[in-house]
Amino acid sequence: MRTRTTSRRAAGRHAAVAVALAGALTACGSGGDAEDGAAAAEGAFEGEDLDLVVPYEPGGGYDAYARALAPYLEECTGARVVVRNEPGAGGLVATNKTAAAPASENRLQIVNTVGLVSAQIAGAEGANFDLDDLNWIGRVSAPPNVVVVSPDSRFQTWQDIVDAEETVRFVAQGPGANDYIAPTILGEAYGFPYEIVTGFAGSTEARQAVVAGNADAHALPVDSQLGAIESGDVRPVVTVDDEPDPLLPDTPAISDTEAADADAQTIVDNLIAMGQTGRSLIASPQMEEDRVAALREGYQCAIGNQELVDELESQQRPLNPLSGEETAQLVREVLDSPEEFQQLVVDSY
Repeated sequence: MRTRTTSRRAAGRHAAVAVALAGALTACGSGGDAEDGAAAAEGAFEGEDLDLVVPYEPGGGYDAYARALAPYLEECTGARVVVRNEPGAGGLVATNKTAAAPASENRLQIVNTVGLVSAQIAGAEGANFDLDDLNWIGRVSAPPNVVVVSPDSRFQTWQDIVDAEETVRFVAQGPGANDYIAPTILGEAYGFPYEIVTGFAGSTEARQAVVAGNADAHALPVDSQLGAIESGDVRPVVTVDDEPDPLLPDTPAISDTEAADADAQTIVDNLIAMGQTGRSLIASPQMEEDRVAALREGYQCAIGNQELVDELESQQRPLNPLSGEETAQLVREVLDSPEEFQQLVVDSY
C-alpha cells in the first residue's frame, strides 16, 4: 500500500492560496462590489492607460485570463486597461521587453512562469532577464500537468507506466517545451525507459499522435488537455501535483506514487513546485514601489470579485491566486532547487 507524500512546503502553499482568495473576497466583497478594495489601489494609475501584455497570439488560455481580468483591474485601479498581444520566441520577446521597461512605462504582463523558471535554470538563449529582479504582482492560476494516454492504451494507470519494461514513447513540441521537460524529469525520477518524439507543429498535433496510437503519452497542463479528455480522445492517468485537480477529481495525483528513493522523490517534489508557479503577472524591475503596490492591491481587489470568479469557472479556467510576495518566494524556491533537479531541466533543452 502506498502512502501519500505531500511536502510541508506544498501543503503550506495550498493554505496560502485559500488565505489569498479569502482575503481578496473580504476586501472587495463577494457580490461584485470592488469599491472598498479599489480605494487603496486608486490614485497611482487613475485615468492612465495600463497595458496588460499577453506574450502569445490571441485566443489561447493566457489571452482568456487577461481579457477576463482587464475590466476588473480597470475598476480596481482606475486605469484604462488595454490588452496587447506581443507574441514571439515562446513568450521571451514580451518578457524581455517587460524586464527592460523604464519606470515611466505602465506595463503589466501575464507570463508562463513555469516556462520562464525553466528557461532561467537552463540558461536558455534569448532569456535576457533575472526572475529575482522582476516585480511579481501575483499568481493567477496553476494548472498542473496531466499525463494522458489513448483510451485503449496498454497503460491503464500511472503505475503501469512506472513499471514499464518496454520504452514509453512521449510526444512533445520540442526541447525546452513543457511537454518535453515533464517526461524527461518523470522518466529519470521513476526510472522507467522512455523516449520523447518531437517535430510536431504544436501541442494539438503532438496529442494526435497519441490518439492515433503512434505514441504512448503526452504531458501538458490540465486546461490544455481538458477538451480532448472530455471528448474521449485521450484518457488521463495522473496529474503532476500533490493532490487531485478540481477539474479532474477522479484522476490521481502523482504524489500517490512514491519514487524509488528520497533523492528521486525530491526531484518529483521540485517538479510539482515548478508547476505550481503557474501563470502569473509581472511588472518591470524599474517600476516605482508605490505603483507596484497599487498593482498588487488592484489585482487582489479584482480577483475578489465573484463575477470574475464565476466567469472564469464557466470557462473552466479557475483562479488559483497567490499574492505578489508569495509568488516571488515560490519562484525563488524553485530557482534554488537541488542541482540534480536543475540538471534535468538543463538536459531538457
